[in-house]
Amino acid sequence: MWIEPPPKPPQETEQTLAELAHYYRQLIAYHQQAAAIASSKLAQVDTLLTATSVSPMAASWQYPGSQATASLTSARNPELTAEIEEVPQILPEIKLPTKDILTKIIQEILTSNKGKMLRLDYLSLEVAEKISILPLYQPQVKARVQQILQQGEDFGLWSNVPDSPECWTLDLADFPDLLNRPPSQSKTTKKRKRKSAKSKKSHNRTRLPPCNRIEQYETLTGAIKACLRQHYPKTMDAHEVLAWMYPEGLEGKTKTKAYQAVSDGLNKGCSRKHWQRVEIGIYTVEPEEPE
Repeated sequence: MWIEPPPKPPQETEQTLAELAHYYRQLIAYHQQAAAIASSKLAQVDTLLTATSVSPMAASWQYPGSQATASLTSARNPELTAEIEEVPQILPEIKLPTKDILTKIIQEILTSNKGKMLRLDYLSLEVAEKISILPLYQPQVKARVQQILQQGEDFGLWSNVPDSPECWTLDLADFPDLLNRPPSQSKTTKKRKRKSAKSKKSHNRTRLPPCNRIEQYETLTGAIKACLRQHYPKTMDAHEVLAWMYPEGLEGKTKTKAYQAVSDGLNKGCSRKHWQRVEIGIYTVEPEEPE
């Protein structure tokens, strides 16, 4: 069985110690795999040598189906020999560079190929070459590159090509034909957004009685943000926000459910950075800047 040649040591004089350590770890993994393959081959050859060295008389005393007979049979049968050789190999998980380093490498590759669409396979191969990763670890590199590409798109570092999930480019503005969608597709997209907005509104109101504040600001999040802005720099808790939303007051189970909905809304909005948590259960928001 043939394996890829060992990796090349880093050539640049300014390679960091971390990169050198990473290189030697890969070299160790390479030689360990080579030794395992050689050991497996040696065991197969020793078994065949032992079987063929048995004399005809001694062989006649072997029971049918004995180990020596099985070895001779497999030696005469190429299909059985091929099955023995095709032993599945489980590769250890390699330690890749940090997310920041891989992000920088991907951005450099896309920048040098500006105006082109690059497939994920090509990108992962380029990344693997730059960080000196053996080809047999390519699936692990590809999975990590795909993950970083998807995350980087959210920050506007690059773009996925529409209708081509395996293709990426630095800037979609280089492909005006992709940006100019037919009118029918644009209308469909707007309808989907409207349906999504309606579903969000209904979801926010599931535990809340009719509220003029929510109607005014369209969503529970919008109402809470407006409340915190109106009372800035004062900090507020769920009880105070609920009192602002329902100045006429609520009673019994209705108040309990409404309070829980507002408390959950404050907590979720804080995690989504709509406002800030000063301490447990206390919130504030920056005032809206004048235009």
